[in-house]
Amino acid sequence: MHAGKISYWQMAVLFQVYITGSALINIQGPLLAAAQNAAWISILLANLAGFIILYLVLSLHNQYPNECYVNQVRFTLGNVWAYVFILPLILVILYITANIVYGMGQYFTTSMMRETPLFIFHLLILLTAGLTAKAGIEVMARMFHLMMYILLFIVVIMLILPFNVYEFSNLLPLAPLGFKPILNGMYIGFGFPYMDILFFAMILYLVKPKQGQTINKWLYLGLFINGIILSLTIICSILALGSLVFLKKFPLHVLAQLISIGEIIERIEAIFGIALILGSYMKIALLLFILDQALSTLLKVKPLNFIFIIACIVLFLSLTMYKNEIELGESGSVMQSAVTFFFGFLPLLIVAIIAKVKNRNRKQTA
Repeated sequence: MHAGKISYWQMAVLFQVYITGSALINIQGPLLAAAQNAAWISILLANLAGFIILYLVLSLHNQYPNECYVNQVRFTLGNVWAYVFILPLILVILYITANIVYGMGQYFTTSMMRETPLFIFHLLILLTAGLTAKAGIEVMARMFHLMMYILLFIVVIMLILPFNVYEFSNLLPLAPLGFKPILNGMYIGFGFPYMDILFFAMILYLVKPKQGQTINKWLYLGLFINGIILSLTIICSILALGSLVFLKKFPLHVLAQLISIGEIIERIEAIFGIALILGSYMKIALLLFILDQALSTLLKVKPLNFIFIIACIVLFLSLTMYKNEIELGESGSVMQSAVTFFFGFLPLLIVAIIAKVKNRNRKQTA
């Protein structure tokens, strides 16, 4: 397994950019289409479900602090079950990574550079993310530390500057179609971005332990901040665009286009686009690193050997899985949550319960 270790704060930074990065681009459109004015409630409910997933992940981490999720499954259920649970999970992570790459390419081709072929963006982002992942966890922790501050600063500024076009009456009626659309939005948010917390368990063992301290509070705080940020972006989009927001694939990009202060600061969506691209780049780099960790640990080989092979597979998937963004939206709204639940959450729950029982029996025997 990988030998590098990073501090608690660096791991917390990686966790924050991991669960927030690409969600800033990809989650608002599907949630607003599903839950409309109550989309911000849906993301908060999904965030609460994320706390359950994080609790299970940290429960396993506290029992096996020096092992990644693959070995946690192996030590709990045996080598055969490790292959049964992890191989489908690797395929799911490949599928989700390809979705994020495709979503990022769609952002470019629909909002900024419409004439450029889609594969150009996919190739460049995967090449850049692959080189970053190849550099290792310590390099990513140092790079993404500064990038997270830049990302959050730009997002906060983008939410504050359009204050003159906000109409609070746009938030009403809160749930015009009842509670069912809210649950539908929660279902979408559960599949992405909050089931991704499980994948982060592949690299959680790379944190340097401190006597008398745990990583738990940092990750819980990061998850709470993520819920606040995503709900605020949805609320601000509704305040500015009203019912028009439900038809937009990337409402934050449209929100940035509305910024106009004294004919000096206006049409700065390109800067905001850079922030969104930055978030997706960091998420893709971490997912490539996570896939390499899972595969190398499962096969018991040296890590960082599969990065570019994985990147090539993701590139192929991102160019062949969907004919257009409508198919991507349908996949993200329906299939992704179901797939991650059956191949991600249920195995995690089983492993966490069995590990807890084994640990209790071990203590009683001792």
